[in-house]
Amino acid sequence: MANVRCLQKVIRLQKFVLPINAQGCWLAISTATPAAVLTLQQQRPVLLPGYAVGRSYSSSSDNLDEFRAREEQRERERDAAEQKAYKATQSDAGGGAGIGGGGAPPDAEQSAKQAKVEAIRTRILDAALLHVPELGWTKQAIVQGAEESGFPSVVHGMFPDGGFALVSHFNGKCNAELVQSLQKKTDNGQKEVGDPLDFLVQAVRQRLSMIEPFKKQWPQAMALIAQPANASTALAQVLTLVDDICYYSGDRSVDFGWYTRRVGLATIMKMTELYMLQDTSAGHAQTWEFLKNRMDEAVQLQMALAQTEGMTQTFQRSFNSAFITARNILGLGYSRH
Repeated sequence: MANVRCLQKVIRLQKFVLPINAQGCWLAISTATPAAVLTLQQQRPVLLPGYAVGRSYSSSSDNLDEFRAREEQRERERDAAEQKAYKATQSDAGGGAGIGGGGAPPDAEQSAKQAKVEAIRTRILDAALLHVPELGWTKQAIVQGAEESGFPSVVHGMFPDGGFALVSHFNGKCNAELVQSLQKKTDNGQKEVGDPLDFLVQAVRQRLSMIEPFKKQWPQAMALIAQPANASTALAQVLTLVDDICYYSGDRSVDFGWYTRRVGLATIMKMTELYMLQDTSAGHAQTWEFLKNRMDEAVQLQMALAQTEGMTQTFQRSFNSAFITARNILGLGYSRH
């Protein structure tokens, strides 16, 4: 035949193929080019620019299989080398950005993104607090806060806990403000407190006073706190708060009384909180009197138990066990350095 035309497969970038013509000829294409179709003539092979074309005749399929195996192996090796070079390039680019270009490692970038998200959440929740007197501790208040902050109403999806997210944010914000106040009063815990009992009373009073603007809506907040799904977060906030108050009051004890005082203070705080919701006296005078009396009774009870060693140990073990169990479940740590 004068001319034998062979329809070859489409050649893709960086891929090798082994086309076979009608007479058993093979073409080894060793360079990567755009798609092309090659034509082989029997008497005068056509060599296209950029191609290395060879001809071979084989009557054995074993030789063909071996060739294919070699080409596939070379292709795998080439792909591996290219992948390695790409990773090295990315590594060099990342290292250069981190050293001279102001780049950051992935962990730092993730932390920055998380901080940005938390800043948005805080901004929305702060705005939502202004709507609590009207809408209560609800998702609707969060939606209003989001819209006022310049975000679409659907952003409330960032708060899967609904109204409790607003309550938790409020408690955390108030706790942080109280801690900052206690740090200033005690020079960050370095200044000795003259009257620890009065210090505790004033600290609890200052914290409960922050609830006054939301007194009418606070029963709804307490109902959300009491829900099983929210109890762990709420309890963690209370335990952390009472530990901060005791610490800045000068309590550096490491005995069993460490747990007893904190559990007792948390109990008194919650009792006073409930009393305040029903108090109609001017300036909640009766509430603060109730708080003072409960603190005095706690001191007297501790003094009475101290006179009976056996009962004291039993009483302390009960409180200690409850406090340690709650702390371990919540994963809290109270070691201060």
